[in-house]
Amino acid sequence: MTTGDCKTKNLEFSSSHGMGEGDLIVTLKNVGGDACSLKGFPGVDLRSQDAGRPLSAKRSDLAAPAVSLQNGEETRFTLHYPPNNTGGTGAYVSSMVVTPPNETHSKSLPVSISLPVEVGADQKVVVDPVGTGKQ
Repeated sequence: MTTGDCKTKNLEFSSSHGMGEGDLIVTLKNVGGDACSLKGFPGVDLRSQDAGRPLSAKRSDLAAPAVSLQNGEETRFTLHYPPNNTGGTGAYVSSMVVTPPNETHSKSLPVSISLPVEVGADQKVVVDPVGTGKQ
């Protein structure tokens, strides 16, 4: 039995680089005490000191599974971005703001990502739905 959608205040967020260059895995852990559920895409905005406005990730074509999390359980999603292989410094992203599905409150996470400064690079920042890779 779940208490409904997981709330941002009841989730612990962490991130780690994936196996491939250009993948960032974000883990969401239920620390709210009661079971809750997630289904859909998170909102992800990348923030850079170089750019004035945040870069919002596009949604992938993957189907969003329904995920039920008991207290202490985790799920995750993957953010895909183009690695900076241009030889230049690129655009340095120092934080990402994550909004869980069906939520209006966000959480900011420190990250270290270098995006290439090239036409169309912003269209290659893609987020998978929550629950892809549930452990």
